[in-house]
Amino acid sequence: MKIAILTDSSAVIDADAAANLDVKILALPLLLGQKVYYEGQDLRDGELFDLVNDSKETLNIASVSRETLAQQMQILADDGYTDVICIYLANGINALDENLRAYAKAEVRALNVHLFDSHTTGLAQAKLVRHAAKLVKAGENVTQILAELSVMRDKTQTIVIDDIRNLRKTGYVSNGTPVVGNALLHLKTLLEFTDDGKLAVLDTSVRMKKAYHKVLEQINSSGQVVTDLMLMCDEASAETANKWLQEFQADLPETRLEITRLKPSIRAHVGEKSLLVSWIYA
Repeated sequence: MKIAILTDSSAVIDADAAANLDVKILALPLLLGQKVYYEGQDLRDGELFDLVNDSKETLNIASVSRETLAQQMQILADDGYTDVICIYLANGINALDENLRAYAKAEVRALNVHLFDSHTTGLAQAKLVRHAAKLVKAGENVTQILAELSVMRDKTQTIVIDDIRNLRKTGYVSNGTPVVGNALLHLKTLLEFTDDGKLAVLDTSVRMKKAYHKVLEQINSSGQVVTDLMLMCDEASAETANKWLQEFQADLPETRLEITRLKPSIRAHVGEKSLLVSWIYA
């Protein structure tokens, strides 16, 4: 048995890290007007954001075709892999899950496919991918790796702080909680990824200065120790993110902290000026 780890480009893993971990990355297709850009391949993230900022078009994420998936799987099979563990972004914000499941059920496929919905995205997804890669190098089998990933996923949570305008367009919010927001009043909505990978409203009409305390309350509500906390922001939310980082350093002094910019694929889902906070319990 030779196991490959495949993830999508919304996970924050650069090419050098992927090569060192022996992780394969499926580039997500992004639409800007009539032009398709493959994340991490055609342009650097900053260059793509510059195009978006200069354009009147909205950045959208397209579906990865089953043909593209089949081609990627064949490449892995040709490299001698017998099994692939696919660790991908939450099913509630993309159709990748559906197409992967269709491929995994196909009568003819290049190798054995094992699906693992991360129920999150970005840095938290990358943590799962990195852990899986280490388990492969340690010689663990597919069953053992999936079991350990499930335990880690159960200890991982992600909250999105957003004005929800973009999410209302895409329909990615799963529950029926009424959303009241006014960008002029700087009101935000807090959303969480649920245990089935959907985005659900946690709280509405929250000013940013109060949102931090609501997030901290959510983190501390379980009474468990947090080992890692990760922030993701874009250029417009960077000032807030860095302020929150300092506050988390004071409130969670034993926690490892990490901050980075949103991937274009994530911003395509949640829109600009958003902030993602993910954490992992011990």
